Amino acid sequence: MKLLFVTDTHLRGTAPEARVDDFAETVKAKLREVVSLAEEHGVSAVLHGGDLFDAPEPGLAQVGEYLEILRGLPCPLYIVPGNHDVYGHNPATLPRTLLGLLVRLGFARPLSAEPVYLDGGGVRVQLTGRGFHAEIDRRDPAADYAVEKRGCDAAVHVAHGMVLPDGAALPPGIPCTRAADVLAATGADLTLVGHWHFPFAVESGGKAVVNPGSLVRLTAHPADAERAPQAVLIEIGGAVKWRFVPLASARPGAEVLSRARLDAARLREERRAAFLAALEGMRGAWAAAADPADVLRRVLARFRPSPRAEAEVWRRFEEAKKALGRG
Repeated sequence: MKLLFVTDTHLRGTAPEARVDDFAETVKAKLREVVSLAEEHGVSAVLHGGDLFDAPEPGLAQVGEYLEILRGLPCPLYIVPGNHDVYGHNPATLPRTLLGLLVRLGFARPLSAEPVYLDGGGVRVQLTGRGFHAEIDRRDPAADYAVEKRGCDAAVHVAHGMVLPDGAALPPGIPCTRAADVLAATGADLTLVGHWHFPFAVESGGKAVVNPGSLVRLTAHPADAERAPQAVLIEIGGAVKWRFVPLASARPGAEVLSRARLDAARLREERRAAFLAALEGMRGAWAAAADPADVLRRVLARFRPSPRAEAEVWRRFEEAKKALGRG
């Protein structure tokens, strides 16, 4: 049995500011290629990792043309909702969205914790899914990514969460789950993820977590300019095999992304890296030598609060010192 996986298509009615090509025609070409790949390889299903749309109710004129192409898929389309597909990170709002309408019409089939079984090619495949919600990646990874393999030859789980390989980093405050933790928790042979727009694959113990990256490039991030939009072709027989399939219709990032925005993005990345490196170099020595009271005096001198506010700051400072046993 063969399956095809794509994610984060972000279908929208307008072109992103970072693009300099005819964005609508580019997206159409990619969708036609996805349909062609499904036909060429005789896949039993196309799986989508979420963010089919860039908004819960995108502009219908342009998006309607995209959906007309996807209607040509020779097999069912299974999907999990992404954060852009629903309102306020709330999956309960799905019925009020365009994706919810497509589900009701049978255009797309939703995946959930309740397994769907596909039979063909002498194998039985279990499909499950987890769409985006406000608590994903903020709780035990097993709650969203762990799957029990039952009565099948292979278990495939699709999730729209911020799963990252070791070494990838996010700005502070953005929750994420490490791929290694997913592999340790799940019984799925293959976990397919979206949300993070850059490709990776992590394998361990005969299991894998795979993300092909977003099918479209919406920003002038340097990593977007360097990557090739792609799909994942999965073949399930005596074993679960998969491979990335770069889209032939996708032009190099330098040709479709604004050069000015690319240069500005690279400069921001370089400045950020230099700042963090300098901060890291200073942190150890500064932390050892800094006097909290002196730091507070410098802050107060800079912001010049009223005498009453300054007195309150010092009062709370002394209370904190006593509470920490440093009085």
